[in-house]
Amino acid sequence: MAAPARKRQRANPSGDTSIPLPTTPNTDYKSLISTFDPPTTQTLLLEAAQTHPAVAQSILTKHAQVLAAERSRVLNFDHYSKSIWRALRDADRMSGSRAWEASFDVTSSIESAVEKMVKNSPAHASLGTKKSALSTLRKICKTVALGRNDTCGSEVCKTLVGEETLENAMLDVMRGMSEEEKEVLRSDGEWVGKMEELLEMGDFGGIGEVLVEMGIGGSDDDGSTIKDC
Repeated sequence: MAAPARKRQRANPSGDTSIPLPTTPNTDYKSLISTFDPPTTQTLLLEAAQTHPAVAQSILTKHAQVLAAERSRVLNFDHYSKSIWRALRDADRMSGSRAWEASFDVTSSIESAVEKMVKNSPAHASLGTKKSALSTLRKICKTVALGRNDTCGSEVCKTLVGEETLENAMLDVMRGMSEEEKEVLRSDGEWVGKMEELLEMGDFGGIGEVLVEMGIGGSDDDGSTIKDC
């Protein structure tokens, strides 16, 4: 009597005929997942969410919790303005060539601080965090403007004014604010006064646009003359 024929293994799409190892209650998924790079983890999670409603609901719930935590947290960025003030002050005490060289480091520090503030002040951030970012950016503007007559300050001012680095950062933060949040800023007379003072100093041409975005003034062209750094 002939022996029964063996069944062929079903090949997977990649051509591999090996049989996947079965999972067990003791499978250490945490260790397995830790071997994946972020894109792989995101892809698997997305596939799971699209296939399993329970996973999708867990993601929605977690996202809501993250947003709630961000809205209740207030970040203070004031230390950036203080460190930049000290850097410009120290550079002012240097000789001409050394001060000129220091301007590159100071500019880089400002750009790095600006990037961090914008990144940490998204639309879902608390109003306190957004206001701290805007206030700190305003202080940095004023510090740079007041130091424009020094060797280091002049070079820093030329770069930041030319690229409108600080004004664009303010706009990024403000465009993520709701109309109710902007109204809170508009009702803060002291804050508005300091922004208008910065506009009158005439160093940063983009401040007018910031005020327009904020809902103050009807045009971003206020007719003022921008000073040369």
